Amino acid sequence: MDPSEQLSVSNQGHLSDALMRHVIERSRDAIMVVDAERLILLDVDQNVCQMLGYTREQLLGQALANVECSLLDVFFWEDLKQVALLKLSRVAETEWMRSDGSSFHVEKRVSYFSENGKNFWIIHAEDITRRRLIEEQQVQLVSQLQSSMDATAEGILAVDLSGKVINLNRRFATMWSLPEEILVGRSTDATMAYLRSCLIDGARFSASLDEVLLVPQMETEDLLALCDGRYFVCVSKPEFLRDRLIGRVFSVRDITAMKKVENDLLAARDAAELASLEKTVMLEALQVSELRLRRLLNSSLIGIMQGDIRGHLTEANEVLLQLLGVSRSEFMTTDHDWLALTAPDSYANYQAAMLELHKHGQAAPFEVELRRKDGSTVPVMVGLAQLEGSRVEWVGFVLDLTEQRKADRIKADFISMVSHELRTPLTSIRGALSLLEHGVGGVLPPKIMDLVKIAHKNSQRLGVLVNDLLDMEKLASGKMAISVDRFDLMAVTYQALEANVAYAQTLGVQYRLTEHPEHALVNGDSNRLMQVFANLLSNAAKFAPAGDFVEIRVVAQDATFRVEVVDRGRGIPLAFRERIFSKFAQADGGDTRQQGGTGLGLNISKTLIEKMGGEIGFESEEGRGTVFWFTLLAGAHRLSDK
Repeated sequence: MDPSEQLSVSNQGHLSDALMRHVIERSRDAIMVVDAERLILLDVDQNVCQMLGYTREQLLGQALANVECSLLDVFFWEDLKQVALLKLSRVAETEWMRSDGSSFHVEKRVSYFSENGKNFWIIHAEDITRRRLIEEQQVQLVSQLQSSMDATAEGILAVDLSGKVINLNRRFATMWSLPEEILVGRSTDATMAYLRSCLIDGARFSASLDEVLLVPQMETEDLLALCDGRYFVCVSKPEFLRDRLIGRVFSVRDITAMKKVENDLLAARDAAELASLEKTVMLEALQVSELRLRRLLNSSLIGIMQGDIRGHLTEANEVLLQLLGVSRSEFMTTDHDWLALTAPDSYANYQAAMLELHKHGQAAPFEVELRRKDGSTVPVMVGLAQLEGSRVEWVGFVLDLTEQRKADRIKADFISMVSHELRTPLTSIRGALSLLEHGVGGVLPPKIMDLVKIAHKNSQRLGVLVNDLLDMEKLASGKMAISVDRFDLMAVTYQALEANVAYAQTLGVQYRLTEHPEHALVNGDSNRLMQVFANLLSNAAKFAPAGDFVEIRVVAQDATFRVEVVDRGRGIPLAFRERIFSKFAQADGGDTRQQGGTGLGLNISKTLIEKMGGEIGFESEEGRGTVFWFTLLAGAHRLSDK
């Protein structure tokens, strides 16, 4: 063999300056220099040694196959040998084998270098075990959050202003027995038409919906009687984002049991009034009816009361007395004012209900805090109805909401546990390991120091994971804090392209920034915007044809800047477009390059952009490609700006 073609192990530390500069300029993590013909390790850095558990001397001269343990690597290197000159880096995932026999996932970036007739492969490697663990944990968290929503006792339906169903929980679908085509279509018109068909008086419900269209900011509450004999209370409220109306939320509760008690009570009262008209002859029947009515009241599972126009209670069943914490004798000998039994914060709800009672003869159920004799309060739902034939007496039904409130606190308790029981001890652990790593506890043997570094890195990983769990829950519940500051959109755009270029290269795709201004000052959260860029850029790269490029444009508009991400892929199917921004939305397709995902990226991007005061959307034509765009409010220029 020609001496110029030989590179002895003893001279492996004396590579040319040009090659060393090439390695340093492209280095980011662990670095290997490999003989391109024999696939022999010529040089490694300290990161490789730490990742594999070998010394540099043990690795030099070893075959690359002793490190890589994935069968796909055989085909990877054979494919590279067929290329005469590799101008761009190749990126692939593989598995490396540590000295203890354990394997771990690695992302490698391979580049070519030639000097003095010798060909080299330069490998930049990154341990991606953490990335995979975070992805698995995020999928598990999303599943837990959806389960929490499905566990609520109320049926929830959320729609946007364009007539699309944004979300509904399992309880809503079960209460209404929604057909499969309604669930898949996600059309508000089709959904409301189906709900009307289930009602005895669908026209009244339609009138309420029409009123909402005329006054979008109003709140509604309707008592719905279903054809199958059930009764629902449907409450709808507008949904706002920074004082901008973005949709409406419908909450449906089944009150069939309460309505049955009310109907039974009215029937018993009618029987008592009829008996009183028959005077003496029907006196005994009247007494029997009154006793029957009292048994009915006392056997009810909810509190029942009767009062006059001034708000004084004249009758109450045992359930209500227990809620108030008073005995029957105390109730009979003491004047009880219903307003005095409720917390001051509930006065407005009570006064509104009394006005509705006088006007319509009944009032829709409302929630108040009920004061007990011992000073404690109980959350209850109250429904009022005027007694037939009387303008000064009414009957009320009181439902204890304590258990429901406990269920609502479960989710908050979980977040509190994560925040205080995990984050605080993790901070202490990270601090202690950092002190050890920096020599506060004295000089540690190399092996122990390696273990300390591994433990420190893992504790940092757990800290990030805990914070991600908290952020995901806040985003799903609408409590995510967005820091709106003024920043240069172009700087963030360049940073996002640099951060995502490696992923595009694995798919044979490039990013190309075309139309853009030199600077673009906007208002928003630059960190959250990086997350939006990552979702849109990776999504476009997945669907762009191999060998093609994804185009990014930044366009100045009146008071905003519009960012467009353009691919020339197969486009978005018509059937999928209505739910593309929904949670877990994924279109069916045969694109074998499409990577897996949770279907949350576009939904999260939409939420973040709207919280920053912008808008997001898309334009697509099947077979020609897709343009995803978003806008951000332009920031005001200042004298200090260059």
